[in-house]
Amino acid sequence: MRKPALMMCGILGVVLMTTTTSQAAAHTPASPESPGACQITAWGHVVPVVCRTGAYLNADWTGDGVRDEVFFISPPNNYVYRISGSSNGPVRVSNGVAWTMVGTQIRASGYHRVYAATAGGTQIYAQQEGSTWTPWYRYVP
Repeated sequence: MRKPALMMCGILGVVLMTTTTSQAAAHTPASPESPGACQITAWGHVVPVVCRTGAYLNADWTGDGVRDEVFFISPPNNYVYRISGSSNGPVRVSNGVAWTMVGTQIRASGYHRVYAATAGGTQIYAQQEGSTWTPWYRYVP
């Protein structure tokens, strides 16, 4: 049985219970075609991410220490996308409200949930229900 781990966002001082772990995704230097944008490489896809702390988050949904998905904030409009080994590339999860990625959680219902924070510090979440992701909701502990 896995024990929950605490994940903390130092900027906001927010603590979430999570049953997943994070791993670093490989960083590559900014592309000359997109000055100012950072990039990550995941499963052979090079994707742009916003250049700030918390721009991406790795999710280990199975608890085996290997990332299963990466959630990232894409410039210039702060949309959140996800990418996994079984996807053909990035898939949009949200509208452009995320400023930083905060954490992940597997709910008692089995739903996968991803947390982010807005530029104003409001914590929000979306969760996967079946094969679709919900809109972002304000997180109320």
